[in-house]
Amino acid sequence: MMGLQAFVAVASLGSLTRAARQLCRTQGAVSRQIQQLEQFYQQVLFHRTPSGMSMTPYAERLYTVASKALGDLNSFFSTSQQQPDRIRLRLPSTFALRWFLPRLDAIQQCLPGIQLEISTTVIDRPEFGSGDFDTMIARGNGQWEGLRAAQLFPEQLTPMCSAELSLDLQVPADMAHYRLIHANGSQQEWQSWWQTYAVDPMPEQHLFFDSLDAAVNAATQGYGIALADPRLFQDQLSQGTLVMPFPQWHSGEYGYYLVTPASSADLPKLHLLAKTLHALV
Repeated sequence: MMGLQAFVAVASLGSLTRAARQLCRTQGAVSRQIQQLEQFYQQVLFHRTPSGMSMTPYAERLYTVASKALGDLNSFFSTSQQQPDRIRLRLPSTFALRWFLPRLDAIQQCLPGIQLEISTTVIDRPEFGSGDFDTMIARGNGQWEGLRAAQLFPEQLTPMCSAELSLDLQVPADMAHYRLIHANGSQQEWQSWWQTYAVDPMPEQHLFFDSLDAAVNAATQGYGIALADPRLFQDQLSQGTLVMPFPQWHSGEYGYYLVTPASSADLPKLHLLAKTLHALV
């Protein structure tokens, strides 16, 4: 390899001195490498002339092959050292399991040359202080200071329960004797739905979980009635393990947003991600 580099440099520059300077080697080292090549090929490669080093006919043929080989090797090395472009994306855990992962292959196909690194969180609000992700999908009202938020879809909530439990539910008042299941420590979502569609007071029995996925799983197992967006639970609904007993959907103030710090929101790769996600909604 070093001998071919020396040969190509001398052939290109026509001088041992200039070749040594370009390669950061001594002139003696370059001369020895040329001699070793001549011994290997059993051919004279250069003639010394008043104007410098002149290639022999054999050397001219060798130069064509050697310069291309070295160029290909340099190109291969540069390509192999390049790190793939990446997007570090953080997702709410339920959203990741129920909406994002079933679409992951389609999303990745729309992001050629970009590596997606996915992490999950149970925290809805976007916090970028740690610096370990570039963008995230967050549930909220889309108003976060210093951040740019693009809505994927508004949240629409409706009661969900097991098929067996749904047989006893004809109108919202029938839920009075069952537990209401919450995906966090707040009753806000259920209170909003109840005030809109029910007349009687809310049931007094409640179950609280730390994620929407856990809350809906509990409903699937017959422990009560959860409130969720059907778009996140299409598999269970189509299989019949989860049922929507009422047609009423409540559109609250929240939705799912792709959120990015304003300082990096205009990066082309993040624009492409946003376009891809919107196309799959």
